[in-house]
Amino acid sequence: MSRLNYNQLYYFYVIASEGSIKAACNRLHLTQPTLSIQLKTLEESLGRPLFERQHRKLSLNSYGLEVFKRAESIFVIGDEMIASLSNSKTTLRTGIRIGTVPSLPTSFLHDFTLELWKTEAHSTHLTHAPLSDLVDSLDDDKLDLILSDMPYQKSKRYQSVNLGGQKLIAVGTQKFKNCRKDFPQSLMGKPYLGFQKSGSIQSDIDFFFKTNKIIPDLIGSVDDASFIRLVAEKGFCVAILPEQSVSESIKNKRLIKIGELSGVQSSCWAIMSTIGSKKTLTRNLINTYMLGSKKTLSKTIKQ
Repeated sequence: MSRLNYNQLYYFYVIASEGSIKAACNRLHLTQPTLSIQLKTLEESLGRPLFERQHRKLSLNSYGLEVFKRAESIFVIGDEMIASLSNSKTTLRTGIRIGTVPSLPTSFLHDFTLELWKTEAHSTHLTHAPLSDLVDSLDDDKLDLILSDMPYQKSKRYQSVNLGGQKLIAVGTQKFKNCRKDFPQSLMGKPYLGFQKSGSIQSDIDFFFKTNKIIPDLIGSVDDASFIRLVAEKGFCVAILPEQSVSESIKNKRLIKIGELSGVQSSCWAIMSTIGSKKTLTRNLINTYMLGSKKTLSKTIKQ
């Protein structure tokens, strides 16, 4: 067998990751004839076809799948080498890029990434953007993982993992303490700052309002849970937020709990690609968080 051409191997890796030559062309900015020739040359050098070709669709055969797995390992090592060489520190760190939607509580992001900040094995980079933009970045291999308040189900290429839910509670300053009586009907006509409808939290809150025939005085909407909390702390409005995101504010008496939205929870989701150079790393990160959450819940129940 002739010496392996790593450019051809990388082109094959991208074609297999994207699922088609056309999609790989868009990612690599190359023409279809160029990629087709490179793929054919690689198959000839390996002595076997790598794909089953049916009705213009490509699917990895058993040999191609084995080559893909080995290629993935090669390029993961290459990415880690580049990241370590570009870092002035002597510690070798694997970069992990996490995209988050603004509506997620800062406290959740802290808990999810806590172990990453502690270790010398990783460098962690967080990006805040709407879910659609984050998915585009995941497509372009600019992100390794997305944290969202809703799953992404438009493509089988991505897997959404439910990281658990939090109770939604209504909070406000002392001026709204009378709203504790006859809750939730007491929210009728009260100034309320909500989330924008790009995520699932506000949809669940709106359903709760509709079910209980409540029409609050909507003063506006934003996509940032921390911003909503700060406005509520100023006494301008009532807010409905995940309990974890306002626990410190309640403890420090900047806010009071008015009531709990019965039967409504905010969910946190991790969205990852089923094919990618960091899929093992992201899966381990998710598993570590899930294990830690179970331990915390068990400890709370025992206390």
